[in-house]
Amino acid sequence: MENELKHAVEDLHRAESELRKAQAEEAEAIRHIEKATEEIIEAERPRLIHFKVEGEPYETDRHELTPDQILREYGQRDPATNYLSEIKSAGEKESFQGKGAVPIKMHDGMRFLIFSVGPMTVS
Repeated sequence: MENELKHAVEDLHRAESELRKAQAEEAEAIRHIEKATEEIIEAERPRLIHFKVEGEPYETDRHELTPDQILREYGQRDPATNYLSEIKSAGEKESFQGKGAVPIKMHDGMRFLIFSVGPMTVS
């Protein structure tokens, strides 16, 4: 009887040890899954942001641009005499007049229009 009890206790200790090892392996596997998931999300994230200025398509890898940068670099216009507006869904517009140095968080599909602040010349 004592021998059977000793054997049963040894089996129990062995099983507990195997359980702890399995739990550690499971935790490590979960960490690997989480890391792989983060890598997949990063890999799927678009590297270039596509947007339009005055209907012309452009792309950038910068996640923030100021309205003045967009006017100069993409619209070829002077921020001193022009301002930018974003066309939002349902025809809404967000004006950046007076906000030329405030960064815009860029995302794919943004659309911008340029407006003159001075009188229009007639040719």
